[in-house]
Amino acid sequence: MWVMKECGTPDVPSFSALRKRQSELTAEMGLDTNRRVSTFGNEFYNNSAAQMFHLDWANPLVRPHIRPYVEVSSTVSEFYQAERLQNTDVDLLQLMWADFKNAPGQYFYIKELARLRDGRFVIPMKWLCVIDNETRAETDCADVYVVEYETAVIHIQATELIDNVLDLKNQGLKICFDVRLKAQGRPTFTVGLMSWADDVSGNRSKQYNAHTNVYAANLNLPHCKLQQEYFVRFSSTSPTATALEQLDGFLEDIGPDRWHEAYDCLLKQEILFRLILRVDPADNPQQSELCSHIGLNGNKFCRKCHVGGPAKEMETHVGYHSLYEEGTARTAGDTVTEIVSQMVTAMHGNEQNVEAMQTASGIKDPIAQFWIQQLIQKARDLHHKHISSADTQDSRLKNRKLKGEARQAVKNKIAGKIEEELMRWLTEQPAHRYSKIPEDSRLHIISNAPFAGHDVHRDTTVELLHTYLLGLDKYVWHTSHTAWSDAQRQIMAIRLQGSSVDGLSIFPVRGQYLVKYRNNLIGKHFKTLQQVGVFHLHPDLLEIEYGTVLLELWKATGELGALLFYHEIDNMSTYLEDLDTLIGNLLDVWGTIDPNRILNKPKIHLLKHIITDIRNSGPAILFSTEIFECWNSIFRMCSVLSNHHAPSHDIAAAIADLERFKHQVSGGCYVRAGDGVREMFQQNSEIQRRLGWADPKPLSPGTVRRATMKKRMVVSWEVSCVEEETRITADACTLSNPSCRPADALWEYAQSLVSRSADVCKEGSWVFYERPHEAVNEDCNRAEPPNIAFIFNAQHDCLTAECTTHDENVHQERRITGLTQKGVRHGEMQRYFINMHALHNAALIRRTLPRHFSKPNPFYIDRVAKHQEFSDKVSSVNTKRRDAAVAKARDTRARKKEAQELQVS
Repeated sequence: MWVMKECGTPDVPSFSALRKRQSELTAEMGLDTNRRVSTFGNEFYNNSAAQMFHLDWANPLVRPHIRPYVEVSSTVSEFYQAERLQNTDVDLLQLMWADFKNAPGQYFYIKELARLRDGRFVIPMKWLCVIDNETRAETDCADVYVVEYETAVIHIQATELIDNVLDLKNQGLKICFDVRLKAQGRPTFTVGLMSWADDVSGNRSKQYNAHTNVYAANLNLPHCKLQQEYFVRFSSTSPTATALEQLDGFLEDIGPDRWHEAYDCLLKQEILFRLILRVDPADNPQQSELCSHIGLNGNKFCRKCHVGGPAKEMETHVGYHSLYEEGTARTAGDTVTEIVSQMVTAMHGNEQNVEAMQTASGIKDPIAQFWIQQLIQKARDLHHKHISSADTQDSRLKNRKLKGEARQAVKNKIAGKIEEELMRWLTEQPAHRYSKIPEDSRLHIISNAPFAGHDVHRDTTVELLHTYLLGLDKYVWHTSHTAWSDAQRQIMAIRLQGSSVDGLSIFPVRGQYLVKYRNNLIGKHFKTLQQVGVFHLHPDLLEIEYGTVLLELWKATGELGALLFYHEIDNMSTYLEDLDTLIGNLLDVWGTIDPNRILNKPKIHLLKHIITDIRNSGPAILFSTEIFECWNSIFRMCSVLSNHHAPSHDIAAAIADLERFKHQVSGGCYVRAGDGVREMFQQNSEIQRRLGWADPKPLSPGTVRRATMKKRMVVSWEVSCVEEETRITADACTLSNPSCRPADALWEYAQSLVSRSADVCKEGSWVFYERPHEAVNEDCNRAEPPNIAFIFNAQHDCLTAECTTHDENVHQERRITGLTQKGVRHGEMQRYFINMHALHNAALIRRTLPRHFSKPNPFYIDRVAKHQEFSDKVSSVNTKRRDAAVAKARDTRARKKEAQELQVS
């Protein structure tokens, strides 16, 4: 604004006027920042989920991408194509269908009678979108019951009629779907949500400023959109309120019976929509908190199943083998029952019994624990007052003639009254919220019933970043580099530096950095090591304990990682079968190296549950959290600009303004910016980038990018053959083969071309290409650009080629310096490995190669017998360790006792 005034721009508003107008526009869009008081009494502010997601319907850049129906496809690449929604209660899916093009006002609902064009009556039960795998054509379909009836008129006794239409309606028969009545002629839609919560620093500096944030995303949008910051919705933040406290406010707008109004810019009419929570990705400690779980350090360390127990029990054959398999699944209903049991036990005033229940079950709810502590103290005070204290005890207990069983019976009655009193007190907590609860549901405040269609144990999906990259990959790297000497680490750094990254979609590997900061790497570094590390583990780096098995560990980790990062699964059963084998192999190799590792690192067991998560929710990358972690930078910017007197309010209000601005410049229907502003947003990539929007133009397969004018060179076919044969030393060079010569006399060197998979292939790239059937000369290796299928990564076989090192100049500040460092000089032998650990095009590579090339084989045939062998080793080692600890403690006590006796004497 200062610059505008200095430049003489007319009618520049004051800063206060600008802020006032921005607040008015935000209010016009219905974006309110609401004050909340949590169960613990902590105050925070949040932005309504319904108000945030109603913007999607009115945004012309978002609305066309919303997919309301469950999709049936031979491939699975989205959440709404996975098995979870196929088996979900139909009342929690899309309820309505309409042919908006031909009959826009005629709405069909599930569980209502409808008639087909051929005259048959049906009852639709589920709406589906069926996708043809070849043409990708979409067809709206429905699962229906066909109503069969007799066409002939029959006679009955009138007295046989017992229920009329009103009676049937009262008994639960839906003559007309309730939502139809509520919609009043408006279309209705169901939106699935993905929520995320975590602790985040509000500072950009190293000083930690603890905040807990809650974000959400629209699961009815394709994954390519959800990986953009533009589509992340902020709910709330607080330096004091925990995630569970904030989620309580977030869930107020969510549920099967909570409908919200919105304007649909595609249908150009008002609609109703509801929000259904589907998935809760987060890091493992946060997911344990959401599951009311005791955490990764408990005996029952798994939030998804009942595996675990005391150490000695887990060292038995049965207990140890159970760690390698999925245990009996936990359910939200069982967890609620356990929490209620702990509260009832707390009413007896025995804290040890409550702790024993938590240890045995693995359930320790943070919110319930707050009330449990109060219940224990209140119970002890009441027991002391009415039973123990001679001054205040119940008058019946003052009767000295009352003894034995009769006296105990009176105490039991008094204890029962105390329990009833505590139960009444508990149901009225927290006091500031009790009055707002309907009278017919006040008894249910002691526990949170499982949310409709949502089970936290099932829906806290195993997340790749924190479980695999910062878990299993990190364990492999740490096990390797801690066993190496400094010289071996330097060798690994040089080899990593010489890795080929063409076809990996990553930046050049900074080997020196990875080794120097080996204990401070982040996810992207482990993703790089997982793809190229195994090719550099030559015998000189395996001269350590378990060296050969360490190589198998790297191979198992890399091969499994390539499958876990699939973005599209074309055969779910085969994929899950391979995944199960590879996970089993990785766990077994870890057992071979360190049988105790699976007892000490719960993430190794958690990886087993990713198979069920992928079957239910689709490819694992769909519920990755990197996009939420990236969005934290926006939160930090708002936090830095706050004066920190009311951080929760200031940040929520600032982000509400940001949502309003995004909606305006995107052409939203609630508060629309001018044509020039909207046109600037659609054409200016810099503004799009700052708002987190990306709309890349699709690359056309077969397109060839010519070299720049300065480098462009036109040569004859014969000259190009001579130049290529000079550069390529392979014996099979066929560029000069007469049958391969094109009719054109002149050729131009190109910079790159686009493959069928939209990969940019440059000179030297390794590609798969399709040879035309009409090709008759088997020696001809010329491929037309449209026939290039996809790029892949290949690594040079440096061990066989006996590649050496040499001194190369160091680049600094884009200049070649006089400093030198060691680099890899590849040998003349042209021998390469197809990188099966590469994440890019991993599915295409396996689809192209024969099945036996990529089908994994079990590391151990008899896994149970091997696990029994591991458990024997674990039991032996841990028993000696425990005995040594007991002996040490005994000696310590003896020394202290002797020292005290000497001091007394």
